[in-house]
Amino acid sequence: MQRTDVVVVGAGPTGLLLAGELALQGVRVTVLERLDEPDQTIKAGSISVASAEILDRRGLLPAAEEAQASLIAAARAFAGDTSNRTVGEQLEAARRKSRRFLAAGHFSGFMFRNDLVDQDDPVLAAHTAVSNGIGVPQYDLELLLAEHCARLGVRTRRGVEVHKVRSTTGSLLDDADVVVETDAGDFTAGWVVAADGGRSLIRKQLGIDFVGTEPELVGYQAIADFDDTSGLRRGWTWTPRGLYAYGPTPGRVFLVRHGVVPEDRNLPVSLEELQDAVRDVTGVPVTVTGMRGRATRFTDNTRQARTYRHGRVLLAGDAAHVHSPLGGQGLNLGLGDAVNLGWKLAATIKDWAPEGLLDTYETERHPGAAWVLDWTRAQVALMRGDERTEQLRKIIGDELMTAPGAMNRMVALSSGIEQRYDVADGAVAPVGALAGDVDLASEGRLADHAHDGRFVLVDRSHDGRLADEVRDPERVAYVADPTADMSLPSLLVRPDGVIVWATTQEEESDGGDARKRLDAAISRWTGSR
Repeated sequence: MQRTDVVVVGAGPTGLLLAGELALQGVRVTVLERLDEPDQTIKAGSISVASAEILDRRGLLPAAEEAQASLIAAARAFAGDTSNRTVGEQLEAARRKSRRFLAAGHFSGFMFRNDLVDQDDPVLAAHTAVSNGIGVPQYDLELLLAEHCARLGVRTRRGVEVHKVRSTTGSLLDDADVVVETDAGDFTAGWVVAADGGRSLIRKQLGIDFVGTEPELVGYQAIADFDDTSGLRRGWTWTPRGLYAYGPTPGRVFLVRHGVVPEDRNLPVSLEELQDAVRDVTGVPVTVTGMRGRATRFTDNTRQARTYRHGRVLLAGDAAHVHSPLGGQGLNLGLGDAVNLGWKLAATIKDWAPEGLLDTYETERHPGAAWVLDWTRAQVALMRGDERTEQLRKIIGDELMTAPGAMNRMVALSSGIEQRYDVADGAVAPVGALAGDVDLASEGRLADHAHDGRFVLVDRSHDGRLADEVRDPERVAYVADPTADMSLPSLLVRPDGVIVWATTQEEESDGGDARKRLDAAISRWTGSR
């Protein structure tokens, strides 16, 4: 029986990021994946700003920027750009536009428009450093994270089918090791994380309720060859039969078809099925002559696990929540789960976790996932093919989304930067929010000090008075950043980028309780006293 600290079931983005987060903390991790190779099925085409900031904090932003530059090059070639600029030149051009918030994505087919984004909005301005690293397709993200895990010594076993989990004592609710039974032998671990997708075998075995709403549509993503595409509109197009997008790269088609639900989602998508769906939704009599790789079939089945934990087994990613893939929210939701759970589970294993720390994984992540499920349901409702929905789309597209400030609000919500946790009693912003892009007067950015997964304490006092608050340098990185700007706050930031304490020099000089609040934050989150 092969022994490790944690077995992660599933080598998708959620499982790989979680494995990397655990390994950063010195935890032994084994990832089990049933597929022999990374899945090349076309899925999410980009990541959110919040997800790109996760990569930034771990030193992976340059790799994400390279992936985005490649995607931009392919999109420009599809659009007829004949400049033949290299990936390096594309990247350099993107960098020249940095420090701007890029409104990538859409809401129910309404594209976010950068010309309507107010770049002076302080909410958006705090999250601009990763603007050149959000165009990362899911396949490229998996390769990037797999390389990251390999560098950290994570053991990944591919081609391994998991059959069941059981406790060494007979009950998974006991405080005992968990055995993962596979076709490659048994693995035993102190903890197991199921990141094995929306049809999670482990979630089903544990009997965790998966509650939500039934599907009412079917969708497809594919890269296909057509005999004539002159009738297809590029970008997002709504029709009475559904919604489709052709592009932005050669052959890529995404479509949603109303009133049809597949009898068996496990069956491969045939060329005939894809062609029928494209013709029905677009109204264009195209002929699909071939498909490059496997097409994806999906529905708007929307569900969430009632609980994310059963003893020493936890759920993350699609195993914990599923919904329509509109806007790529599922990928980003899973990455958020992974970065939130990783350091908390590691702290529990390393025996320094404050009481109740691991419980905050569910209390913080469950409400956010419920919100995302409603966000995707709203998009599905706005795509229905009746006359009243068409009228509603005209009002939203022509009037509401073009109103001053509306685009900023929509892109902030969809990009994940508005999430906030209850991390301290009576806390006010920025406490509980994501740190985002924090420039340091001393040198670099806050993200540069977060690569090893520690807490980061940024001390902006002129005399370094907070240095003695770092009682355990292995858990907290201290950054002296003296500044004459009395309004810039000192910060304590968790490994997942959440600010758990902040104070300005003005507040300290007024004789407030800033140091007491810092003591409380360090004790509550790092366990140091």
